[in-house]
Amino acid sequence: LSNNVGKKVVVVQGLGFVGAVMSLVCANALTEEYAVIGIDLANKSAFWKIKSINDGVFPLIADDPKISEFFDNAKVKGNFLATYDPVAFQYADVIIVDINLDVHKESNEKGGLIAYNVNLDGFKAAIQSIGRNCRDDALVLVETTVPPGTCEQVVKPIIEEELVKRALTLKNYRLGHSYERVMPGPHYIDSIREFPRVYAGISEISADAVEEFLKTIIDISKCEL
Repeated sequence: LSNNVGKKVVVVQGLGFVGAVMSLVCANALTEEYAVIGIDLANKSAFWKIKSINDGVFPLIADDPKISEFFDNAKVKGNFLATYDPVAFQYADVIIVDINLDVHKESNEKGGLIAYNVNLDGFKAAIQSIGRNCRDDALVLVETTVPPGTCEQVVKPIIEEELVKRALTLKNYRLGHSYERVMPGPHYIDSIREFPRVYAGISEISADAVEEFLKTIIDISKCEL
């Protein structure tokens, strides 16, 4: 832990197939040395991932050899750990939201779409956990693929309500969205690090903060524009 003194802290919320690998990418950032904390729920489906990471075994099987390489690097540097305790958000300079959000579809006999529904209850609870614990100057970057307007109409009000409850300012936090660009397979890491990103913020300041962060983990020299 002493190796991480002075490093900016990145907390990745969600240790699924996207969040776990995104954590590795941040732990092996190109132009910054981050201390990375992965956080997930303390339930049967997630707790084993937390324990596995902290025991030095990456919890997901993938074809990309860089995943093992990046995890080994993180173990040597000691800059990646996992937890279920939302107190981790208190230390975060950057919080990345990579939780799963399912679209429930109803189809007819021929496979045509009849109706769909997106249950945001779990997502809202996750954002509330951030707002209850985060610093008032944190950057919150949503990577989860969400319906249009979610950051403005769902995430922003929840974060601000929780900050106000703690008598904190609303002037300094930044909020943006950049949907995950991942292609599982032998080039999984490269699909995160070497592909262009679309991003946006709730303000110009937020958008600039998202861009500044993404440039530390994405090799823009290899992005085909």
